[in-house]
Amino acid sequence: MGLLGSALSGCFNPNGGTTGYFAYVSTPISPKTIIITELRTGQPVFVKEIPVGKQLNFRWLSDGGADPLYSPALLEWTVTEAGNNASLLDNQMSFPAEETCKISVVIRAPEYPATPDDQRYRVDSDDASDELPESESKRIYD
Repeated sequence: MGLLGSALSGCFNPNGGTTGYFAYVSTPISPKTIIITELRTGQPVFVKEIPVGKQLNFRWLSDGGADPLYSPALLEWTVTEAGNNASLLDNQMSFPAEETCKISVVIRAPEYPATPDDQRYRVDSDDASDELPESESKRIYD
């Protein structure tokens, strides 16, 4: 079970939704799931499990939502390579206002990439003493 951290202060941006840009990077030792919950209903309205090595970028736009009361804003988001803070936010959805939301970050169990079979027992060493000369090796079956 992962750790749960709330970032209430990161959700409300007093300068307005157009300047509120959020970025969460998922690493092997800290893979993340982002949950945005609407505080009025307590229901999650956005859940994204970020793959390891990727980054979730999103921002609120104060206007443009489908419903002026319950979803007056737009959420623009994308998942991109980790470290790409200048990515195009190519997904949009009608969304509750930024002030009515809570962002939760769930840290999943570590997810290490699988080691290919040809690399599993590989040892790289520049130390010549690590090498066993052919003349000193013993053959079991002669």
